Formats: sequence, structure tokens, C-alpha cells
Amino acid sequence: MQKPPDHEAAVRAEFETVRAEDTVEAYERFIRRHPDHSLVKDAAEALARLKKQ
Repeated sequence: MQKPPDHEAAVRAEFETVRAEDTVEAYERFIRRHPDHSLVKDAAEALARLKKQ
């Protein structure tokens, strides 16, 4: 029997992909998909940095 997917690990992996993309669109998508996750703070900070440029 397979273990169910680890949701936390999946969200963290998605965030690493978003960080590698480092685009406004990627961070906005992550924030929309995971509004209550603790990584939203990091995503919002990166988004603000990109929007200042």
C-alpha cells in the first residue's frame, strides 16, 4: 500500500520551483494557491522586491 502524498513536502517543493522562476506571476500564483501557508510571507517579500524593480 502506498503512502499518501506529503502535502507539506509538495508545497515546499512548489515554492522552490517558484523561487527558481523568480517572477511576479509565479509568486502571485503561489500566494493564490496557498494563502494560509507559512511560506506566503516569503513569497510576499519576494513579490514586493520584484515589483520595486
